[in-house]
Amino acid sequence: MTLIFTEPVTPAGVGIRVFSPSGRQVAGATSAKGSVLSAALVSGELGTYIVSWQVFAADTHPSRGAFGFMVGHPSANPYSALAGAPEIGTATPLGLALQAVARWVHFAGFALAFGAVAYGVSTKRNQGFNRVVGTGVVLLVAAEPLALLSQLASLSFDGDTAIAVLGSSFGRLLGLRLGAALLAWTLLATARSWPLLAIGGVIALLDGASAHAIPGLPGAGQLLVAIHVSAMGMWVGGLVAYVIAPDPRFARYAAATLGMAVGSGLLLALAHTAFPAALVTTDYGRALLLKVVVVAVALVAAVIRRRRLELVAAIFIVAAATLLAALPPSR
Repeated sequence: MTLIFTEPVTPAGVGIRVFSPSGRQVAGATSAKGSVLSAALVSGELGTYIVSWQVFAADTHPSRGAFGFMVGHPSANPYSALAGAPEIGTATPLGLALQAVARWVHFAGFALAFGAVAYGVSTKRNQGFNRVVGTGVVLLVAAEPLALLSQLASLSFDGDTAIAVLGSSFGRLLGLRLGAALLAWTLLATARSWPLLAIGGVIALLDGASAHAIPGLPGAGQLLVAIHVSAMGMWVGGLVAYVIAPDPRFARYAAATLGMAVGSGLLLALAHTAFPAALVTTDYGRALLLKVVVVAVALVAAVIRRRRLELVAAIFIVAAATLLAALPPSR
């Protein structure tokens, strides 16, 4: 059994399972070479076979699927339901929902922890946001167990898969993000802004490392996502801080961070979406179109200085962004 993917992949747990008409698992050990996965089959049964596979993409996103084939004639198979299981993109509906929730919690934590600090630095307000920053750090820590749960839900809940997830590049990035969040926690007592902002930069780079790649431009997609996450976090967190403690200097800060977020987001959209048809024919395109509409509302609110409306729009933008990060691009 040979499976050929469009980019390099890593088996998640067993990788390939093949169930014979009687329900026996007849695939040998899975081997991977670049974008090709293969496993030897040993079976003399005639009838319908079910193939189930699960992998990690190069950007750590989980993928799974199942299909059937016949030898001789069709027959019943105890695992036929696998081939008809509902999926959204490359994840189960539950997995996709948990991925979006985990990413939303992570980004909310990032915005509150580091956006509020950046607002304080730009407006020379060195105190008054301790509770906001502390809440953000707690959310950053809580997001990582949720991310692990979402990865398992996107693949399967078994010991082999759990070990594979923890030992994968996703698991390593999860550990690094959790370590950075705990380091930020220890630095809260120092009340020093620049060390916290440096940790925020590291977390943004780690977020970029797990982002969708741009074909033909190694590292470009990851760098753009790191810039986009940083700008979005500074803008959203700054809005929260502004609502708590308004300052006229926020206008320049908001223009710079929102402008950088919109610019980097536009470049990512062009790289990951086949315009214009994909905007209405794919889940990724529809989520992107929703984000564009809400960004337009945020820009209008920013121009007319309606900051509370801008903050509401920002919350919806983050929700759309987390969904985009979980869905496969529509190139």
